[in-house]
Amino acid sequence: MRNRRSVEQMLMELKQRLREISDLNAAADVLSWDQATYMPKGGADARGRQRAMLSRLAHERSVAPTLGRLIDALAHHGESLTYDSDDASLIRVAHREYQKKVKVPPDHVARAVAHSSASYDAWTRARPANDFAAMVSYLERTLDLSREYSSYFAPYNNVADPHIDDADEGMTTASTRKLFGELKRQLVPMVRAICAQPATDDSSLRQSFAKAAQFDFALHVVESLGYDLKRGRLDLTHHPFCTRFSGGDVRITTRVNENDLGDAVFSALHEAGHGVYEQGISAALDGSPLGRGVSAGVHESQSRLWENLVGRSRGFWEHFYPLLRRTFVQQLSSVPLTTFHRAINKVAQSLIRTDADEVTYNLHIMISRLNCSRANCA
Repeated sequence: MRNRRSVEQMLMELKQRLREISDLNAAADVLSWDQATYMPKGGADARGRQRAMLSRLAHERSVAPTLGRLIDALAHHGESLTYDSDDASLIRVAHREYQKKVKVPPDHVARAVAHSSASYDAWTRARPANDFAAMVSYLERTLDLSREYSSYFAPYNNVADPHIDDADEGMTTASTRKLFGELKRQLVPMVRAICAQPATDDSSLRQSFAKAAQFDFALHVVESLGYDLKRGRLDLTHHPFCTRFSGGDVRITTRVNENDLGDAVFSALHEAGHGVYEQGISAALDGSPLGRGVSAGVHESQSRLWENLVGRSRGFWEHFYPLLRRTFVQQLSSVPLTTFHRAINKVAQSLIRTDADEVTYNLHIMISRLNCSRANCA
């Protein structure tokens, strides 16, 4: 009985320590969300410093020797439990994360976060002006920091492997290339065949649509799909994203283009897919490494499921198109559902991944990742 109480006490201490780390990271994420939504332009310099400080503090707690000893002391207990039980999974995942994080100096974490904040601020100004030259130095610094991060995990087969493993445990450049090769053999002929046909007319999407009305429609759609506005909110940003502060506060963002009706709706659908996934995680896991999406791959499967398989389906718009037409009577009253449905599913070669259709989207990812690997970057 004494040993049993000791294990329970250690588990309680582990969960408390992990919750404190989670709270620090969540506080840094709130600052990041604010920077991407409502922060005045003058706050950029200080925001980078503030985020860096919170991230460094969280990392220092994440690699504390006391935490490592606590995890090691619970290892045998974890192995005695059912493999996929909450406590066994918590101990196993905490051990894995500790072993990875202890290799990375807190100073690197602070510098990387500060650089991320500065880069985002620069990008928000460069993107509207299409000023690539303004971003070159930031991109070079990003590559330097990425290589530095990978160096802490040497030896590796490819410099990108530590980053890939962070996103999807167990995956490597080699396994990704194999997957891409299989996809490419089928996707390239498909794209060529489609693009050889007369181009789909999507002019119905390229009219003038009031931004406020687009936003309200997108909000109605994501709420109808199950995104809980009592535990989240939708806001405008430069580049849409989803962020989780807790199970009761999962926020999503979108952007609105007055001359592109699809941008706001499908960005909101994509992020709502992330949001619904995060809102569905058990509250009992909140504040622990288990209280978040399992991997980047699974997360994207949810966002692209709702954005494309559901959001671009005929049945979906048989339900929502009547409301959209009433919202934009002048623009859509003469556009049949069939024409609209074909427009939102247009396949075309493009330069920007986030604007790509579902057929060409993965080819964008392949090009960026394979070029990155060949250039020995991360």
